[in-house]
Amino acid sequence: MVNDIENNLESLNDSYIGLRYDILKFISGSNKLVLDVGCATGANGKYLLDNSIAQAVYGIENNSTMAFVASNYYTNVQTGDIDKMNLSEIYGSLRFDFIIVGDVLEHLYDPWNTLKNLVSLLNRDGKIILSIPNFQHIDVFIHVFLKGIYPYNERGIFDKTHLRFFTWNNILEMLDKSSLKIIATHRNFRYRDKIESKFPFYGKLLKSLLKNYYTFQYVVLCERR
Repeated sequence: MVNDIENNLESLNDSYIGLRYDILKFISGSNKLVLDVGCATGANGKYLLDNSIAQAVYGIENNSTMAFVASNYYTNVQTGDIDKMNLSEIYGSLRFDFIIVGDVLEHLYDPWNTLKNLVSLLNRDGKIILSIPNFQHIDVFIHVFLKGIYPYNERGIFDKTHLRFFTWNNILEMLDKSSLKIIATHRNFRYRDKIESKFPFYGKLLKSLLKNYYTFQYVVLCERR
């Protein structure tokens, strides 16, 4: 059993299991109750627990191997497709201070309805953090319109498991339908859709004048309107 898990972990996409400081920086205070949607192996929740930022972390994860690992740290991990989960039935009267939705919505059939359901699990002053890849990135134009091909990759903007695609305006529209307002925004810039890509010497100018075209991911902290 242990060997099977270790073998499965070795085959996982590294981009989904590391610490996300760009998300964690938005979670403040102590002894918070957190729901981590798409929790992977639980790295983010473990960090919150180890630093006493969270008193308990609940998780939702579609990959059973990663869910099993996360369950070593989390109070509870629900395994399966969140699109098909009855969240009100699962969590009952439980309400969260923070809900993390890190690079999940683009993998769902109905992210709009799922987001609304997640918002209903926030407590009165609760906040939700979304990380969403930006389909307006310059590499989409380069590949689709100049090269004439849509690359189906293992990760990134062209991740072959993506079902939905969002630009900044799409994100704003989705938040509006879920009665959410943005408190803070973080942009993860990337010159090309490759982890190792580096901006040229005039990168600061590109990030300033063409920021929506060089934003790889949007991370937004939201609360109810």
